[in-house]
Amino acid sequence: MEDILEVLKTDPVKAIELLPTDVELKSRIDLLIAEFNEQNRKTRPNQVGLIQQDKVVGQEGNKKLQKAVKIPASFQNKIVTTSTAFEVGEPVTIIPQIFNSKEKENDLTKEVQRLWKVNRIDSLVKKATILKKSELQCAMLCYIQPIEKEKIFNKLIGLNAKKEIKVQLLQNKNGNMTPVFDSTGDMQAFAWDFTTKKGTKSVKHYWIYTSEKVYKMSDELGTMQVDKRDTHGFNKIPVVLFKQDKPEWYVVQEMIDRIEVSMSKLGASNDYSGHPILKLFGTVQGAPSKDEDGKALRFDMVEDEDSGKIQHGDAKFLTHDNAPASVKMELDRLEKYIYSLSSTPDLSLENLKGIGDISGKAIRLMFMDAIIKSKMNEGENRTNLERIINVFISGIVTTTATRLKSAANNTFFDIKFNSILPSEINEDIQTYVQAVGAGIMSVRQAVTTTGLAEDVEKELEEIKNDASEEAKLTKKTEVTAPSVIDKTNSETT
Repeated sequence: MEDILEVLKTDPVKAIELLPTDVELKSRIDLLIAEFNEQNRKTRPNQVGLIQQDKVVGQEGNKKLQKAVKIPASFQNKIVTTSTAFEVGEPVTIIPQIFNSKEKENDLTKEVQRLWKVNRIDSLVKKATILKKSELQCAMLCYIQPIEKEKIFNKLIGLNAKKEIKVQLLQNKNGNMTPVFDSTGDMQAFAWDFTTKKGTKSVKHYWIYTSEKVYKMSDELGTMQVDKRDTHGFNKIPVVLFKQDKPEWYVVQEMIDRIEVSMSKLGASNDYSGHPILKLFGTVQGAPSKDEDGKALRFDMVEDEDSGKIQHGDAKFLTHDNAPASVKMELDRLEKYIYSLSSTPDLSLENLKGIGDISGKAIRLMFMDAIIKSKMNEGENRTNLERIINVFISGIVTTTATRLKSAANNTFFDIKFNSILPSEINEDIQTYVQAVGAGIMSVRQAVTTTGLAEDVEKELEEIKNDASEEAKLTKKTEVTAPSVIDKTNSETT
């Protein structure tokens, strides 16, 4: 590890050879991209694309290619998108915390929140989570670029009007990412290699980031050479890596393969015998066309030479005598287990239309399996979000607003994950009101727990002021009301 960092200082091109390579991981990622994005069903031996094969049918001189029925059921997409929605579907709330201060925000926290907004981090986090769950990895790359004055129309500008921190999402389809870790698991370098076109020529690029510098190399001139060696403007590697070991549907992938094969075989069977076939006995005179009203079949009447009886033809429909009940049972069970074992709620209209008007707490219990899964992943998600904030702070205090460096020592952000489920705030408020009234919860705790107030202290002050105004109004009413009555009585007398 240390060798790569040392070689980068003297010979960055040679350092490329020292980067760790994982050919197996790259191959797996390519197959997962094909399975998730392209509906490719030839990545595993038991998938429908390899089991259901096209074949040539017919006699010599009348042969034709019969296409096999191959029905992909996109459970992979359903599992990934639903899981992502429960984890980060509702934008998170980043809450500034300033140690040893009564203030709840400062210029540094305002700048971080501005960067979060202008870079649309909530949207990027959703996309990154989908990529991580389906392709195993992706990364957010932060970089600093000059602000072009003519392009700042309708844009929220921060403390520094000359430079801006931007974010790029690195995807496997656009290049290869190679993180380099030390023995303790800390990232010491990050390499991003990709290919561009210059005319008809393909140009290979390598960008290698360390905690202080970025080394940009390419083979545009025929051999790999250093194009740029410069500080990147952060005091840490400006990359946040999203990564997991297996795709989100790993535990049910065999079931998905089986249900796709069963559906395809059932579809092929229905094509062959699912529709009635008309069996004709004898010779038909003038069969009706398919658009004719009052359809009728007329058969020749033939006298039997031995018995003298008149015989005629007949017609019957050939239908499937036994419905494939076992196939249906297998499909139903597989679908049930796929949703259950992957902690994915089945949100089909058929399942939701009979819910009726139920409480928010009951809804949460119905989706408890998916909620548990999202909570189990919350720690890793929180770490990734905190890394984004830390990289922002790094770029701010190092380059874009260095005067805020002292504020970074006592500034911290808490991450609050929000639910996509319907709000149950009315029920909660009733519970909190009863608890405060019974003396088992303070007003401060109730305001804090509801999560409706961005600034709890300010909200408590407003509540106190409202109560004071209401008390004054009540007292004034009590004082003036008797005088009105006395005046009325006097006039009557």
